[in-house]
Amino acid sequence: MNPKDDREAALWADARRDAAWSPDRQALLERWLDGRPDRQDLLRRHEALLDDAAVIWAARRLVHARPAPRWRARPLGALAGAGFAVVAGALFVLGGGLAPRGELIEGSRGVPKPIALADGSQVRLNGQSQVRVELREHERRLRLKGEGFFEVAPDKSRPFSVEVDGVRVTAVGTRFNVDQRQTAAGTVVEVEVFEGIVKVVGKGAPVHIHAGEQARVSGGVVQRIAMARPELETDVPPWAKGWLEFNEATLASVVEDLERASGVEVRLADPSVGRVLVSGRFAYDDPEDALAAMARLHGFKLTRQGADQYVISGG
Repeated sequence: MNPKDDREAALWADARRDAAWSPDRQALLERWLDGRPDRQDLLRRHEALLDDAAVIWAARRLVHARPAPRWRARPLGALAGAGFAVVAGALFVLGGGLAPRGELIEGSRGVPKPIALADGSQVRLNGQSQVRVELREHERRLRLKGEGFFEVAPDKSRPFSVEVDGVRVTAVGTRFNVDQRQTAAGTVVEVEVFEGIVKVVGKGAPVHIHAGEQARVSGGVVQRIAMARPELETDVPPWAKGWLEFNEATLASVVEDLERASGVEVRLADPSVGRVLVSGRFAYDDPEDALAAMARLHGFKLTRQGADQYVISGG
């Protein structure tokens, strides 16, 4: 549906319930509807939605609920003005289906499942990650901690931005991954684009990253580099499917990713163990097997110290 028509249909549906509705306004409505069956259908859907008992109940709960940070509960008429997708979302938000504005979403262990936002976009969050969603009239803003994969529903009137550690990644309609990592030199933000183009803004001029490319942001400086596997532009990140893939990554960074995805705790007995380079593909639904395979490969010893707690030491 056309987002602008959707919002206008919602406003018309709400306005027709006003006692001050006049023949002049009816004429304006008919002019807006003239020859547009899609608009007529949107208007009927909004009018039916306003009569839905479940939506009325949801709207009343929003009015009386304590407002979440950075957004306010709105009455039914204001919700209607926000458009069919957002109004319909109000019902599912309270039932736990879609994320409302200002809602905090947290990642969980295991293979991440897509989370549908009210605008039609989808988010997958890695473990130990979270994102706060704010869907506004003229923008869609998400604040991320950790790692997330975003599939953005096109809407040129509302740019979609992901902010993390002072870096803003903006897209209109695309698929991209954002990862926030802690390194010895400080926080590094990595952006991989799988489809379309995103604009990455650090401390300097914006840098446009195309499908098959990635950006690495350190100290606010954006560096564009090619993906090691550009064919990934037609896929999703391995972690979103339950896999960890590495090409000469340090064991310390591999362990960090495994801890985030699976929830295990791994201690490296010696710093030199963590500097060993690892390549391979590991399933993180069985982290002990993955750790055991890496230990065998490099002649290390893996010791289990408790439930989901391990130590890797030299052989």
